[in-house]
Amino acid sequence: MSERTLEEVRFWLAGSLAGRDFNLFLTVLPWMIVGLLTAFALSRQINVLSLGESVATGLGQQTGWIKLATASSVVILAGSAVALAGPIGFVGLVIPHLARGVMGVDYRWVLPCAAVFGANLLVWADLAARWLIRPQELPVGVMTALLGAPFLLYLVRWRVKRG
Repeated sequence: MSERTLEEVRFWLAGSLAGRDFNLFLTVLPWMIVGLLTAFALSRQINVLSLGESVATGLGQQTGWIKLATASSVVILAGSAVALAGPIGFVGLVIPHLARGVMGVDYRWVLPCAAVFGANLLVWADLAARWLIRPQELPVGVMTALLGAPFLLYLVRWRVKRG
């Protein structure tokens, strides 16, 4: 019944960048820095682990610790993003594939590229969401789904044809 309640529900269902408080960003910023630094520091180990767990173990990696640190980094970064903008889908599903297609398989390059590509996709999706049905605004999660769903369908079809 309340408009404020409707906005809260919409935010937690589709995500939004509108009306976010800068103090919230400052609160989450230390966690984002820790998550990013951890991910970048582990990029070389992730490269080795992507060759397979037995190969990584044979090369002397402690794969259990690397998996735990990597998962922790992912959880911290995903939690930070959701705390700031809500559950905006498809960015985390589409962008890594796109970054790997552009940069190759070296995660020292894929991770920073994915961060830049993801930020750009979100900005453009937010602009489109604000522009399409002016003066109203679509949730940015709807726009990312409109962009991301066809891309994921393409990836699935491409993998089925290839594999």
